[in-house]
Amino acid sequence: MRFGVACLFLALSSGAAVAESVEPPLVPAPDYFKASFEACEAKPLAPFTLRPRAMKAIKASFGLEGLPSIILHGVPVPPSRPTVPETMVAAYAPEAPLPPERPDTAPAVVPPPAKGAAKAADTGEIAIPPGAISHAFVPLPVRRPNGIDDRMTLLPGANPPQPETKVAMLGAFPGAGMAINNLARLTPEAAIAKGACTVAQPYRLMALGPNSRTTLEPAAVVDNAMVLGLVRWEAGMQAAAKKDLGESVVAIKVAASYDCRGMNNIKGAKLSEHAHANAIDIGGYITASGKEISVKTDFHGGGAKQAFLRDVHGVTCDIFQVVLGPGSDGYHEDHFHMDMGHWKECR
Repeated sequence: MRFGVACLFLALSSGAAVAESVEPPLVPAPDYFKASFEACEAKPLAPFTLRPRAMKAIKASFGLEGLPSIILHGVPVPPSRPTVPETMVAAYAPEAPLPPERPDTAPAVVPPPAKGAAKAADTGEIAIPPGAISHAFVPLPVRRPNGIDDRMTLLPGANPPQPETKVAMLGAFPGAGMAINNLARLTPEAAIAKGACTVAQPYRLMALGPNSRTTLEPAAVVDNAMVLGLVRWEAGMQAAAKKDLGESVVAIKVAASYDCRGMNNIKGAKLSEHAHANAIDIGGYITASGKEISVKTDFHGGGAKQAFLRDVHGVTCDIFQVVLGPGSDGYHEDHFHMDMGHWKECR
């Protein structure tokens, strides 16, 4: 019995394998199938949507639990843009008015007037017929005021010395005891172009203090920083003179100012601040009664003159950067050197 069932199963299996190996012929679809196809094309199917539970199962099967559902469904198509009636567009967007047409003829050009043409009585200009457009007459620029200096160069000799100028400064300075102005009488000099000794704007300083009470003998050539420092220094110097000498100083003796040289007049040494018009050497003073005070002889001479020179040395150290005097280095035994250098030193 069992053997017969096995033989029957083997025979059926062999027949199925032979049937699959032979390709069946193409048979045209019946007419009722064509009618079904045409009906489907005429009425497309509704879009396929998955239920939330089915969507969750699909995401879990592909490992896409974290992705939004729009990735699986596809990007939705935006709604179509509503159409606006033309009447509404015409109501809210009327046509812009066109500019007037350009005339075909060119504007009239007034020719130069002939001899004997009428002129305006007040302005002296040529009378133009009314309504005519003239391209022949262009207005001239405003005349430049007189007195403006056209010199723009700083080369030596290019600018002649300017008239004497007074530096107007307001405010109380140490030892002045009052508010004062017009503290320096000086003249701007032409620029000095001399290699490393170039000075853009030197000044010839002739006097200091109110009403030029302290003259410089001879006048010193210094820069702006030195002028401002000497203005303050003169006020303190005069206060020391009244305290120690009982009178004012009317003149100071200038030993050196601008000089293109090395430090301490040593050839090949580093340039001195004198080479930049940033230093001055003072060798003595003259009082109102005619007394002469010498740094060389009176700095160690005792008495009122020594006290005055020691007080002036202190005032000088408070204002200038570098101050050198007797006993400093052997090069300044007969004068006070003061400058506005880059370091602070007082000896």
